Amino acid sequence: MPTLLNDMSPERAHQVFMHPIHQEVFPTLVQLISDLRRCRSYRDYAVFQEELLSKVLEIQGHRSACRESAHRLRDGRQILPTAPELRSGAPADDPESWEIEADVCERVDRQLRSVADAMAWRVFHYDRQVIVALSRNQSSGPMAGRQGLEAERAFVAEWTKDENCFVLMHDLTSCLRIGDATLFKSIGDGYEAYLYEIKTDPQRRKSKQLRRQRLAEEAIRDGGPLPDDPDGRLGTLTTPYKTHLGTLRDAFDLARRDGVRGVKIPGGIALVASDMHRGYERWVEEEFLAHTGIEHRGAMKRAGILGVGDHVTYFSNDYAARTPIMPPWAIYPLAPLDCAKLIVDMAVYIVTVSSESLLGALRDAGLAAEWVLPSGALDLRGQVILRAHNGRRGIEMRPSEMQRLLLELVDLPTWAEGVRELLSRGDTGTRPWPSFADERKAWA
Repeated sequence: MPTLLNDMSPERAHQVFMHPIHQEVFPTLVQLISDLRRCRSYRDYAVFQEELLSKVLEIQGHRSACRESAHRLRDGRQILPTAPELRSGAPADDPESWEIEADVCERVDRQLRSVADAMAWRVFHYDRQVIVALSRNQSSGPMAGRQGLEAERAFVAEWTKDENCFVLMHDLTSCLRIGDATLFKSIGDGYEAYLYEIKTDPQRRKSKQLRRQRLAEEAIRDGGPLPDDPDGRLGTLTTPYKTHLGTLRDAFDLARRDGVRGVKIPGGIALVASDMHRGYERWVEEEFLAHTGIEHRGAMKRAGILGVGDHVTYFSNDYAARTPIMPPWAIYPLAPLDCAKLIVDMAVYIVTVSSESLLGALRDAGLAAEWVLPSGALDLRGQVILRAHNGRRGIEMRPSEMQRLLLELVDLPTWAEGVRELLSRGDTGTRPWPSFADERKAWA
């Protein structure tokens, strides 16, 4: 996985963030998100996809050329006459200049493809189960220069002639990793979707790919096992879905004015929203961080979790197109401006919950629960956070579930009731992947 912004040195992170390519993509993202939300017909989506594809191919091509120039210079060779100009204006004889620009392009590529993820969620009517099933593969990597791209574009063009059809290109997204495309056909007020593998030579289809595709289709349609996960099953909960994403929207409205604002979420959750542009207008970095800490402590105090139990905190930054099953920022019920700020990390929010808040919500739902995460643990990877059971079945909460709960600001009683319902059912296997039947109401 490419380096996280927070793992870079401050100097390199600054170079990446302030690079002209990175700065220029922001208004493009605002416009793309606005255009996507105006799509109403399959013809609208086809036009939008083609525009987005051209931008992705352009940035991927530039990244490839930058990497080649860096490699040539590292090997003691001259860059090619066809090499592009460095957008940063840095010395072209320094391989580091090309490597930084390539890193920026990788980041911008993900940011653009996160909008493609939003398109996928929209055309699938925000059905999380489809996204989960079709995400279970390795990323296919860049599209630019790939053999087979022209065959995929020809397939898209052929079906685009029919206004009642739309072909979604999977490799344009980061979340759809099984199959090459989905063909949508309008059927009354709904649609039918068909998964396709598109090969230049149909005889070269791999049986493993076809098997994964079949398993994904059966998991969605019939509740079968997920690809590469015999114990994994999708499950739809009937518990009415409720989030506090409206509070997030309000917090960002305040942060645009104040720079940073902390608020409490009912049930014992603290939320802090930061607007980087406004924050750095008001304060230098150290003061901005200090004010963020003050707002965070104040929000925890108002939420009743300051000094209570253990705490788990999630930050929103640097998630764009990194986690295939995470809803993309562009579908969050926020203004396109705020969604774009989240994508490029010009806006960040922090969510903290107490162990006592989580355990109390589960106990209120009639479940027994225990906290497992060691006190003070900072790295949650591979950790079990808590366990809950109803006397017959038990379930463990791991970082992916905690990320979903906090970054999607799911209402704690709703979450706990969903856990109770999940444990009461016998059709979700030992590794359930639950979603709520009415989740689509929460998204843009």
